[in-house]
Amino acid sequence: MSENNIFHYRKPAQYNVFPGAHSGKVIGNGLVFNQHKPLIAFPDPRHLDLRASFLNPFSHYQVRVFRQLSRLDVFLLADLSASMSFTGKYSKKQIIVDCLFSAAESAHATGDRFGFVGCGQTLDPQLLISPASQQYGRVVDIATRIKSSRLTGRADGLLQAANYLPDRSALVFLLSDFYLPMAMVRQIMRRLNQHMVVPLVIWDKQESSDLPAWGLLKFSDLELGKTRTLLMRPSLREKIYASYLNRKQQLRKCFRSFGAEPLFIEQGFQAELISQYFFQYATS
Repeated sequence: MSENNIFHYRKPAQYNVFPGAHSGKVIGNGLVFNQHKPLIAFPDPRHLDLRASFLNPFSHYQVRVFRQLSRLDVFLLADLSASMSFTGKYSKKQIIVDCLFSAAESAHATGDRFGFVGCGQTLDPQLLISPASQQYGRVVDIATRIKSSRLTGRADGLLQAANYLPDRSALVFLLSDFYLPMAMVRQIMRRLNQHMVVPLVIWDKQESSDLPAWGLLKFSDLELGKTRTLLMRPSLREKIYASYLNRKQQLRKCFRSFGAEPLFIEQGFQAELISQYFFQYATS
């Protein structure tokens, strides 16, 4: 396990009876002070606060009540459709594998459980960790399968992924290039609405901003298996780039309508980017 591969994350306070590392709403033997309560309501003299008892106007003995830290299930839902086999400056398939290892290592380092749902045209049981667990060997096996497999078809499995998540709220990383109809993106988000979703948008600059000004270029639709050759020129390059900027705005608007902020990854996977994302989320 590499320290450079681990990112730090937090989820808003939640009701969870399992002790862990995250802020919770359950009252228990935690370290986070919540409030004072009468001793008769919480009969635990170990937490008796003499100063608060002396200041209580009704002369009731007061005890300190703490919030218990909670354990969290962390899931990675990964788009394994044909478009995710694109290799430009970076390999999208390698980014999936890097993110898989990083999310699993980060969850295990925090004491949380990790789950994975690989979403191609259908859901393959061999690319599934559900319910979430702390067994790392399964993660290695799935990463090996992804690296050796040929990604084909569409990502219809994303519509079924919510069926493999726990009933209680989980932290869900939704990884895709999101070359999907916007109606389908909204449908996916509606099904994940009870969870905290972090959309990871995997793009490559060779798809948009790093195109040449002049020359013949082949453009492939990986999901349809079709290729077109176009004469690249400045006006066409600007048109393609403008369409990407428009798509980025559409995705932001869609995700924000569900209370989620997307993270656009265009320079390969870097764990520290996700740490920065959660730092900004916690301080915003």
